[in-house]
Amino acid sequence: MRVRAALYVAQALEYCTLKGRALYHDLHAYRVLFDVDGNPRLSCFGLMKNSRDGKSYSTNLAFTPPEYLKTGRVIPESVVYSFGTILLDLLSGKHIPPSHALDLIRGRNITVLMDSCLDGHVSSSDGTEMVRLASRCLQYEARDRPNLKAVVSALASLQKDASAPSHTLLGISQDAVKENAEQVSFSATEKAYATADLEQVHELLEN
Repeated sequence: MRVRAALYVAQALEYCTLKGRALYHDLHAYRVLFDVDGNPRLSCFGLMKNSRDGKSYSTNLAFTPPEYLKTGRVIPESVVYSFGTILLDLLSGKHIPPSHALDLIRGRNITVLMDSCLDGHVSSSDGTEMVRLASRCLQYEARDRPNLKAVVSALASLQKDASAPSHTLLGISQDAVKENAEQVSFSATEKAYATADLEQVHELLEN
C-alpha cells in the first residue's frame, strides 16, 4: 500500500510537470491527502500563485534541497529531492532527516531504516529497491537525481496489485469509508480536490 501511495504522488507530480507546473513547493507527507475511497491525492497548495517565481517557503532546513540552501530557489530537481523524503517517510514510518537516512544506507543498515510494520508485507528485494530509489532522489547534486518519469517507472514496476483497496493504508474499514462518503456533500472546489482534477483546481484558484 505504501508503494501505491508513492506511485500516486509521483504520477501526480509528473502530471504537473507535463502541464507546465514543474515546481511543486514545500513537498512533504502532509501535502498528501486521501479521498473518500482512501486513494492518495496530492494537494495543490504547492502550486500556489506566490510560489511561481521559484521561491520556496520551507523552514525545515534538515529536509530542504541543498540547492535551495545555496540560492534560495527551487528547481524541478528539487521536487525529486523532496519526493525522496516522502519515500523515506513511507519506508521508515518516521520523519527521518535525509542526511541520517543516507548514513544508514551507506552503512547498509537498511533494516534499521525500514518500518517493522512492513515485515511480511514488503519483500526484501522490493524494500531494497525503494531504499535505492530514495537514495537516488536524495543525491546532493541535482543533476544526479532521476527525473519524475524514471521515478514513476521504477515505482510502477514495484506496484504488484494496482487494484488493491488503498483505504486499508489508513487503517479504517471500507464500510466506514462508504458511510462517511454518503454523509458528505462537496463544493465545486472540494470536488476538484477529491478527483485530483488539477486543471479544474487551477481554474477555480484563478477566479
